Amino acid sequence: MDDKAFQAKYLPMARLLWEASEGRPGDIPSDYARHLSHTFIDGDLSLGGLLPKVEDYSEMEPEEIEEAIELLGRINPGDWPNIEDIQSISLEEVLKVYDKDASGFDYVEDNLGTAERVEKVLTEVISSVFGEKVSDIRSEKGYFPNPKNDFLQEDDGTFAGTFMYDGNKFIFEIAPAENGWICTYRMHWDSLDKLPPVHDEDNKDQNNYTRRVRQRGWK
Repeated sequence: MDDKAFQAKYLPMARLLWEASEGRPGDIPSDYARHLSHTFIDGDLSLGGLLPKVEDYSEMEPEEIEEAIELLGRINPGDWPNIEDIQSISLEEVLKVYDKDASGFDYVEDNLGTAERVEKVLTEVISSVFGEKVSDIRSEKGYFPNPKNDFLQEDDGTFAGTFMYDGNKFIFEIAPAENGWICTYRMHWDSLDKLPPVHDEDNKDQNNYTRRVRQRGWK
C-alpha cells in the first residue's frame, strides 16, 4: 500500500478499533492491529500496530486520545529507539513529546500531495548545494511540511527547517533574493555535540571535522 492510501485509511481504522475495544486496547486482536503498521517511503513508521500496547490514558479527554493515536500513525524511528522492544505506550507521553500545535497528521488529500511535493523539491535543491543526497526534510521541531507550519515557509518567503545526511542533522534556509534564491546550511548543534573532540594538532582549523556554512544562489 502506498503512503497516501495508508494515511487515508489509518485514522478511521484506528478509531474503529479503539471504539470497538471499549477502552480496553489490550483486547484489540493483533491480526487487526497489524494492518495499522506501515513503513513510509522516507523511512518513517506507523506505530498503529502497537495499539494493543497502549496504556496511561484514563485521565485524557477523548479528543486528546484521538490526537495521540493520530500522531502514532507517522513517527520518526529516531525518536523511538528499540521499537521492537516496546512493552507499552503512554498516550500522555506521546502528547508531551510531540508539540500538539505542530501536528501535521490531519492532512486532506490535497495537503498530502503538497507536503510530498514540497519535501521532494527541497530535497533536490539542498542536495544540489550540499553535494550529496540529503533526506528527512523537517521543521525545526521535527515535523513534516504541513499546513500548520506553512509547509516550512516563513512570512518573508524563506523556507527553513532541518535535513539529515549520514546520521547528522543540519539546519537549512532557502531565502528569496533579488536575482533568485540563496540556500545556506550548517550542522545542527545536536550533531555537533556528538562529534569527537578536536585533537591538538588540528587546533589551527577546528572546523575541519564538519562542513562549513555553504551557500548557493540560482534563478
